[in-house]
Amino acid sequence: MPLLILSKRLALFANDARLGFRLVARRWKQLDRAKRKRIELSAVLSLLPLSAAIAGLAAVPSAFELDQSQVQAVVESVATPTIADQMAELLEREDTHLREVRVQRGETLAALFTRLGISDTAALRFGQTHPSARALLRLPPGRFVQASITSDGALHWLKVHSAGDLDGVLATTRILTLDRSANAEPEFQVAEADVALERRVEVKAGEVRVSLFGATDEAGVPDAIAQQMIDALESEVDFHRDLQRGDRFRVIYEALYSSGEYLRAGRLLAVELEVSGKRLSAYWFANGSKHGGFYAADGRSLKQAFLRSPLVYTRVSSGFSSSRTHPIFGYDAAHRGVDYSAPAGTGVRSIAEGVVTFAGWQRGYGNVVEIRHDGKHVTLYAHLQSIAPNLRQGVRVGQSDWVGTVGMTGWATGPHLHFELKIHDAHVNPLTAELPSAQPLAVAQLSSFALASAPLRAQLALLERVAIA
Repeated sequence: MPLLILSKRLALFANDARLGFRLVARRWKQLDRAKRKRIELSAVLSLLPLSAAIAGLAAVPSAFELDQSQVQAVVESVATPTIADQMAELLEREDTHLREVRVQRGETLAALFTRLGISDTAALRFGQTHPSARALLRLPPGRFVQASITSDGALHWLKVHSAGDLDGVLATTRILTLDRSANAEPEFQVAEADVALERRVEVKAGEVRVSLFGATDEAGVPDAIAQQMIDALESEVDFHRDLQRGDRFRVIYEALYSSGEYLRAGRLLAVELEVSGKRLSAYWFANGSKHGGFYAADGRSLKQAFLRSPLVYTRVSSGFSSSRTHPIFGYDAAHRGVDYSAPAGTGVRSIAEGVVTFAGWQRGYGNVVEIRHDGKHVTLYAHLQSIAPNLRQGVRVGQSDWVGTVGMTGWATGPHLHFELKIHDAHVNPLTAELPSAQPLAVAQLSSFALASAPLRAQLALLERVAIA
């Protein structure tokens, strides 16, 4: 009797599985690669209890080995969802991901949503018009912002942290949350709360397969830390051209928790990057300035007075040249700058401190910003979709301050940034020009730096050995 029941149930299971796999085959092609990976992982994890049960059954003696007089058939109906139902539920789950950025000078709420990858008209309208969300319209630069977003750009929730700096001394922070309501009116709710902060040190490692941000996502490194990795090492490596498949990274950083729940990333403490066989490292050190700085293992400052690129992560579509064929008019002419291909709306930053000498429209350049940085350096940013609010002649900007967004205004065949650098009023190639560095550590600080960086170097070395093993 038990064998007969077992055979019938196995037949039902096989039929159920066949229907489930048919459903999966139809839906699988509709999913993006990221969601497929999550489903594959979920499927593996869901099978672990089943494999444990099978192992347990294997350890039980065969029924024929037991005393036949003790064998008693027990039949009990258990309501379990079919495989088809389970797979359908898994495929229909809302896939969300977390994005983290800092508010840039003059940035509007619409521009912030674009940078976060939010495509949610209802959320933007609420943030711009509802009285309870008024604080979102006047976010000061540097504020840390998180957003949970679905794969199609819908906003799940958005959090703004009042402590936007990384000084590491604050014990609490105030969080403004814009949350989508499940069954309430209005559609979104705004709340503010003070939370206690707990700082933890976390270590991660990864390998580049397509891009740095793809590799950090796969390793579970927050976007904010990935950006700090670029900021720390961009004077040593050109992230647009040098990074290749197979390059590796190891990173140590602070993470902020409250009541055991992750809130946001803190400060990058150390990073090691292997690029084409070359090993680069950066260590944060409290050098006596307001925010400290990043230094190489020998104490050399990694901060440049000038950033190498006005865009965080993109590619060069047209280089500096004494002669090239104009893409619109067809004649040969000098190209006295570099074109960076990037999606429209991508933020453009000033590569150094300076004063705006022009912000407006020029015929071929479209929307353009020109900045004089010192007595000899001038930069120009052209074809902008928009210029940062309140940016006009005479306004002082800082390094990495937002000056506008990538566009295709003026004479342009597609969205890109045209960037020029002049030294003593002569155009130079921004990719190869020699740019001044920041001040190095004083001799008296070198011993303190060596002492502070030693445990970080040891941790990175241990992380490398573990990764190799």
